[in-house]
Amino acid sequence: MTGESMQIALPLSRLASDAGEVTSLYRELREPLLRYLVCLGLFKDEAQDVVQDAFLSLHRHLAAGRPQQNIRGWLFRVAHNQARNRQGSYHRRFAEPLDSCFAPMLDETTPERMVLEKEKFHRLAKAIAALTDSERECLLLRAAGLRYREIGEALDMATSTVGDTVERAIRKLSEKLDV
Repeated sequence: MTGESMQIALPLSRLASDAGEVTSLYRELREPLLRYLVCLGLFKDEAQDVVQDAFLSLHRHLAAGRPQQNIRGWLFRVAHNQARNRQGSYHRRFAEPLDSCFAPMLDETTPERMVLEKEKFHRLAKAIAALTDSERECLLLRAAGLRYREIGEALDMATSTVGDTVERAIRKLSEKLDV
Protein backbone atom coordinates (compact mmCIF):
# COMPACT_ATOMS: atom_id res chain seq x y z
CA MET A 1 0.00 0.00 0.00
CA THR A 2 2.95 2.36 0.12
CA GLY A 3 2.52 5.28 -2.21
CA GLU A 4 -1.09 4.32 -2.90
CA SER A 5 -4.01 6.06 -1.27
CA MET A 6 -6.45 3.86 0.56
CA GLN A 7 -9.69 3.64 -1.33
CA ILE A 8 -12.23 2.65 1.29
CA ALA A 9 -15.71 3.37 0.07
CA LEU A 10 -18.05 0.63 1.27
CA PRO A 11 -16.78 -0.87 4.54
CA LEU A 12 -16.35 2.40 6.48
CA SER A 13 -18.50 1.22 9.34
CA ARG A 14 -16.44 -1.97 9.45
CA LEU A 15 -13.25 0.13 9.63
CA ALA A 16 -14.74 2.12 12.50
CA SER A 17 -15.55 -1.05 14.44
CA ASP A 18 -12.75 -3.40 13.35
CA ALA A 19 -9.72 -2.78 15.56
CA GLY A 20 -7.48 -4.85 13.27
CA GLU A 21 -8.08 -2.62 10.25
CA VAL A 22 -7.63 0.55 12.28
CA THR A 23 -4.42 -0.86 13.74
CA SER A 24 -3.16 -1.69 10.25
CA LEU A 25 -3.97 1.83 9.06
CA TYR A 26 -2.25 3.29 12.12
CA ARG A 27 0.90 1.23 11.47
CA GLU A 28 0.99 2.36 7.84
CA LEU A 29 0.46 6.08 8.39
CA ARG A 30 1.95 6.77 11.84
CA GLU A 31 5.56 7.31 10.75
CA PRO A 32 4.78 9.47 7.69
CA LEU A 33 2.47 11.62 9.83
CA LEU A 34 5.11 11.96 12.56
CA ARG A 35 7.83 12.96 10.07
CA TYR A 36 5.53 15.52 8.47
CA LEU A 37 4.53 17.05 11.81
CA VAL A 38 8.12 17.25 13.08
CA CYS A 39 9.13 18.95 9.83
CA LEU A 40 6.29 21.42 10.40
CA GLY A 41 7.97 22.40 13.64
CA LEU A 42 6.33 20.28 16.31
CA PHE A 43 8.47 18.55 18.89
CA LYS A 44 8.36 14.76 18.72
CA ASP A 45 6.10 14.36 21.76
CA GLU A 46 3.70 16.98 20.41
CA ALA A 47 3.68 15.26 17.02
CA GLN A 48 2.84 11.93 18.67
CA ASP A 49 -0.07 13.57 20.50
CA VAL A 50 -1.34 15.07 17.23
CA VAL A 51 -1.14 11.71 15.44
CA GLN A 52 -3.11 10.03 18.22
CA ASP A 53 -5.67 12.84 18.18
CA ALA A 54 -6.00 12.56 14.39
CA PHE A 55 -6.70 8.83 14.60
CA LEU A 56 -9.16 9.41 17.42
CA SER A 57 -10.90 12.01 15.23
CA LEU A 58 -10.98 9.49 12.38
CA HIS A 59 -12.58 6.90 14.63
CA ARG A 60 -15.22 9.38 15.80
CA HIS A 61 -15.84 10.54 12.23
CA LEU A 62 -16.36 7.02 10.91
CA ALA A 63 -18.31 5.82 13.96
CA ALA A 64 -20.73 8.70 13.42
CA GLY A 65 -21.37 7.28 9.95
CA ARG A 66 -19.90 10.23 8.09
CA PRO A 67 -18.45 9.30 4.70
CA GLN A 68 -14.80 9.63 3.82
CA GLN A 69 -13.42 8.54 0.46
CA ASN A 70 -9.76 9.41 1.03
CA ILE A 71 -8.82 8.49 4.59
CA ARG A 72 -5.10 9.13 4.06
CA GLY A 73 -5.64 12.70 2.83
CA TRP A 74 -8.24 13.29 5.53
CA LEU A 75 -5.81 12.20 8.28
CA PHE A 76 -3.03 14.45 6.97
CA ARG A 77 -5.46 17.38 6.82
CA VAL A 78 -6.66 16.80 10.39
CA ALA A 79 -3.08 16.40 11.63
CA HIS A 80 -2.00 19.52 9.72
CA ASN A 81 -4.83 21.58 11.21
CA GLN A 82 -4.19 20.27 14.73
CA ALA A 83 -0.48 21.06 14.38
CA ARG A 84 -1.28 24.62 13.34
CA ASN A 85 -3.67 24.98 16.26
CA ARG A 86 -1.02 23.72 18.69
CA GLN A 87 1.59 26.07 17.37
CA GLY A 88 -0.61 29.01 18.20
CA SER A 89 1.44 31.65 16.46
CA TYR A 90 3.20 31.66 13.13
CA HIS A 91 6.43 32.79 14.81
CA ARG A 92 6.98 29.35 16.29
CA ARG A 93 6.59 27.58 12.95
CA PHE A 94 9.72 25.85 11.80
CA ALA A 95 11.63 27.05 14.86
CA GLU A 96 13.22 23.63 15.30
CA PRO A 97 15.88 23.12 12.65
CA LEU A 98 14.98 20.72 9.88
CA ASP A 99 18.19 18.81 10.65
CA SER A 100 16.23 16.81 13.21
CA CYS A 101 13.98 15.50 10.42
CA PHE A 102 16.95 14.16 8.51
CA ALA A 103 19.08 12.93 11.43
CA PRO A 104 17.98 9.28 11.10
CA MET A 105 19.08 9.30 7.46
CA LEU A 106 22.69 10.12 8.20
CA ASP A 107 25.19 7.34 7.64
CA GLU A 108 27.70 7.46 10.47
CA THR A 109 30.21 4.97 9.08
CA THR A 110 33.14 7.41 9.03
CA PRO A 111 33.63 10.84 10.59
CA GLU A 112 34.39 12.35 7.18
CA ARG A 113 31.24 10.96 5.64
CA MET A 114 29.23 12.12 8.63
CA VAL A 115 30.55 15.68 8.23
CA LEU A 116 29.79 15.66 4.49
CA GLU A 117 26.29 14.32 5.04
CA LYS A 118 25.56 16.84 7.78
CA GLU A 119 26.77 19.64 5.54
CA LYS A 120 24.60 18.40 2.69
CA PHE A 121 21.51 18.14 4.91
CA HIS A 122 22.25 21.54 6.44
CA ARG A 123 22.27 23.06 2.93
CA LEU A 124 19.04 21.23 2.12
CA ALA A 125 17.37 22.36 5.35
CA LYS A 126 18.44 25.94 4.66
CA ALA A 127 17.05 25.73 1.12
CA ILE A 128 13.77 24.24 2.37
CA ALA A 129 13.48 26.96 5.02
CA ALA A 130 13.82 29.58 2.25
CA LEU A 131 10.70 28.26 0.49
CA THR A 132 7.34 29.91 1.06
CA ASP A 133 5.03 28.26 3.58
CA SER A 134 2.78 26.74 0.91
CA GLU A 135 5.76 25.49 -1.13
CA ARG A 136 7.29 23.89 1.95
CA GLU A 137 4.04 22.29 3.09
CA CYS A 138 3.21 20.92 -0.37
CA LEU A 139 6.73 19.56 -0.79
CA LEU A 140 6.75 17.92 2.65
CA LEU A 141 3.38 16.29 2.04
CA ARG A 142 4.54 15.07 -1.38
CA ALA A 143 7.69 13.66 0.25
CA ALA A 144 5.42 11.89 2.75
CA GLY A 145 3.88 10.07 -0.21
CA LEU A 146 0.63 11.97 -0.68
CA ARG A 147 -0.67 12.53 -4.19
CA TYR A 148 -1.50 16.00 -5.47
CA ARG A 149 -5.22 15.43 -4.93
CA GLU A 150 -4.59 14.38 -1.32
CA ILE A 151 -2.30 17.36 -0.72
CA GLY A 152 -4.99 19.63 -2.14
CA GLU A 153 -7.51 18.16 0.26
CA ALA A 154 -5.12 18.45 3.19
CA LEU A 155 -4.22 22.08 2.49
CA ASP A 156 -7.52 23.16 0.91
CA MET A 157 -5.89 23.94 -2.45
CA ALA A 158 -6.80 23.09 -6.03
CA THR A 159 -4.95 20.07 -7.40
CA SER A 160 -3.48 22.16 -10.24
CA THR A 161 -2.21 24.71 -7.71
CA VAL A 162 -0.56 21.92 -5.73
CA GLY A 163 1.20 20.68 -8.86
CA ASP A 164 2.46 24.15 -9.72
CA THR A 165 3.56 24.75 -6.13
CA VAL A 166 5.47 21.48 -5.88
CA GLU A 167 7.12 22.10 -9.25
CA ARG A 168 8.12 25.62 -8.21
CA ALA A 169 9.49 24.35 -4.87
CA ILE A 170 11.59 21.69 -6.59
CA ARG A 171 12.90 24.24 -9.11
CA LYS A 172 13.88 26.60 -6.26
CA LEU A 173 15.60 23.79 -4.37
CA SER A 174 17.54 22.67 -7.42
CA GLU A 175 18.69 26.24 -8.08
CA LYS A 176 19.79 26.76 -4.48
CA LEU A 177 21.53 23.38 -4.31
CA ASP A 178 23.07 23.61 -7.81
CA VAL A 179 21.54 20.33 -8.88
